[in-house]
Amino acid sequence: MSENIKTNEEKAVDLKEKKERNPVKRRELIKTLLIIFLALMLILTFFSNTIMNRSLSEITTETASSGKLTERVRGSGMVVSNQTYEVTIDTVKVVEKINIKSGQKVKKDDVLFTVTAESSTELTDAEVALDTLELEYRKALLTDPVDYSTENQAIKNARDDLNQAIAKRDQVYYNQTSVEQAKAQYLADKREMTALTARQSKLSATISAIDSDEYSAAAPEYTGNLTVLYGSFSDADAAYTAAYSVYTQAVEDGADESVVNTAKADADAKQLVRDNAKAAYDNQKIAVRSDLAGQLADTESELSVVSDRVTEYESGSSGEGMTYEDCVADVQAKERALADLMIALQKAQKENSVTDKKSALDLDAQKKAIEKQKEKVAKLKEKTTATEIKSKYDGVVSAVNVQPDDTTAPGNPLAIIDIAEEGYTVEVSVEADKVKKVKTGVKAELINNWNGQAEAVLQKIKNDTTAGSRNKILVFSITGDVESGSFIELSIPCGSASYDAIVPKSAVYQDKDGYFVLKVSSKSSPFGNRYYAERVKVEVLASDETSHAVQGGISRGDSIITAASKPVSAGDQVRMKDK
Repeated sequence: MSENIKTNEEKAVDLKEKKERNPVKRRELIKTLLIIFLALMLILTFFSNTIMNRSLSEITTETASSGKLTERVRGSGMVVSNQTYEVTIDTVKVVEKINIKSGQKVKKDDVLFTVTAESSTELTDAEVALDTLELEYRKALLTDPVDYSTENQAIKNARDDLNQAIAKRDQVYYNQTSVEQAKAQYLADKREMTALTARQSKLSATISAIDSDEYSAAAPEYTGNLTVLYGSFSDADAAYTAAYSVYTQAVEDGADESVVNTAKADADAKQLVRDNAKAAYDNQKIAVRSDLAGQLADTESELSVVSDRVTEYESGSSGEGMTYEDCVADVQAKERALADLMIALQKAQKENSVTDKKSALDLDAQKKAIEKQKEKVAKLKEKTTATEIKSKYDGVVSAVNVQPDDTTAPGNPLAIIDIAEEGYTVEVSVEADKVKKVKTGVKAELINNWNGQAEAVLQKIKNDTTAGSRNKILVFSITGDVESGSFIELSIPCGSASYDAIVPKSAVYQDKDGYFVLKVSSKSSPFGNRYYAERVKVEVLASDETSHAVQGGISRGDSIITAASKPVSAGDQVRMKDK
């Protein structure tokens, strides 16, 4: 009985101790679980940010800049000769020889083709034999005859050097003080020659500008009021053109007689003003050009005199600074050099005398053989009817339509020649809204003109008559090294201006709401900056080949998206490409 009671007491104590230990274990367990949970949350947060970044679109950006942008319009067209000439014959012939090729320049009366009525094997063999004889003769002329021109020139040069040395010696002996005077005069002449050359260039440039009515390269001090008179004439001509257009339109529209008369009176009045302005400009232009031509002639005359003095001084100044003893020694040395050259020439002439006589006999025999062969060829040629086809004009060969031994047909062109003096033209079709800033007279850059020897000038702008087209046709006059039928690409400048925001073309998009760019904006987060694409509406002000000048919600320094690894929309989070 006592054992049962003790046992129960022990059980009660054990139970009490167990209850006291359980809260401590629970707290430790909760703490451990909390640490594990926080660690798992931190790891998951870190990796979730990394995974999210990897899933974002990777973008490439460029910074919006400010500065100057030159607008350009690009287009291409085929080079067309303004006038061509077809080379034809009226009878059937065999093409014996072609003296031209495509792209070759020819002059009037140049032989283009040789045609004959029949072929001759005997004539061909005789001509080959003649060519062989002439080749051997020319080789003999090149190798056998002895040429003393080098020795004679050396003797002449040595004699000239000796004479100059003697003159210098005498000059130093008789007038030592004249050296300094001549040098002073030379320096003054050099300065005057520089000034006269500069005046000549300005006068020539101004005369050329007056002849072309293009005063940008003219010297203002020589043009006087010509630019003002030319401006007045241009304005009066424009006013007359506008008034005459109103008058002709009134006539075409069948307006009232009073309206037509009023328009005609206005046009006549403006024509009178234009004619008076033109007369004033032409009279002044003639007077100014005549005066400048006189000044240019006087300047060139003065320049010639001064230049001759400078040349004379420089050619005789080699002995400057030499003493009289030095000059005497120089004369003796040149006398010995001349004597040595003359002795060497006499020796060479004696040694080659016999060889020259033998060569002369051989050459004479070869000439006689050539003459006999020429007579044989001439007799054989008389048996065939050969005709030379000559060019009627100066020009450039654009096509050769036959080959040697071809048979011609009456009326079919053997070749086509572009008449060079008539020039070339290229027509480029351009969207009408891009032509608004293009002006006639502007020079265009030839993109694919690899040799750089051609120039394109805009002559006129006309409507594209193709059905349904709203484009404009730019007509360029082409000068220089071009070929008819080739295609060239032109870049036409429309003017330059400074802009606050310039971005690449690849960064500008367009939808139904207009043009926009995607600007990069950033937001801070516990894990660093996050980047987002922000849509910014813009207006395109100007463009060149690579960039747009825009205005809107962007400015210099903003980062603009130019490319992305996958499509990006406004508000999307993006990832910057590592640089």
